[in-house]
Amino acid sequence: MTNPNEIPEIKGAEFARARERVGMSTADLAKMASLTTSHVEQIENGESSCFYSPAIKFVAAKKLATFLGLSEAECFVYPEGATAKTSKSQAVEGAEEAIHKVHVSIAKENFDKLLLATQELDNKKPKFYKTPSFYFLAVVFLGGLLFSLFSRADIVGVMPAFGERLVITSETCKWDNGREEPNWLFAYFETSFGVVNRACYIRYNNQIWLRRASGVEMVFPAEYFKQPNASAETVKN
Repeated sequence: MTNPNEIPEIKGAEFARARERVGMSTADLAKMASLTTSHVEQIENGESSCFYSPAIKFVAAKKLATFLGLSEAECFVYPEGATAKTSKSQAVEGAEEAIHKVHVSIAKENFDKLLLATQELDNKKPKFYKTPSFYFLAVVFLGGLLFSLFSRADIVGVMPAFGERLVITSETCKWDNGREEPNWLFAYFETSFGVVNRACYIRYNNQIWLRRASGVEMVFPAEYFKQPNASAETVKN
């Protein structure tokens, strides 16, 4: 329906009454029909400034009529001599193109609003690298990096280097929570202040593997540690 003389008059009041009967706002109906609130309001009040052409407004109105359960006879008044098209082929004639234009109109309107809001927000928001929080986060990051490197050094044997020794028993490792390690033996680090860390021990491929209660494993060369004292039982390879 491209001839302006064939475009029917839209009964805006019928659309408003039907919408109110189902208890919907213009915003709710607009979301359901993929239109803007302005489109719904102008279909009801007879204005057309939001539509590129009367044909596009008619297509949008037909879409609303479908959601509201209105027939064409209830919401449209066709010009004298024109009849409502009832066949499927006539009903969809040009509809895809018109709906595409409606969606383009909606997308352009939403994009313009979003662009304007983004520009306003960007102008008000201070640049991140100019704020004190940027330098604070940079210091925290560098501190965390240094700490992780130091922790890694602990794992590869800094603790034994401070005078601790590994005491190994022949007891199967069992943690305080009852979890057992069948293939591991109980062991711990010992200093002049007493036991400092419980661990499980296993010797594999000329290496000493330690497993803490948290599940973290450490691997050292077997020759890194001194032999336990005579009171501690040795482990068979």
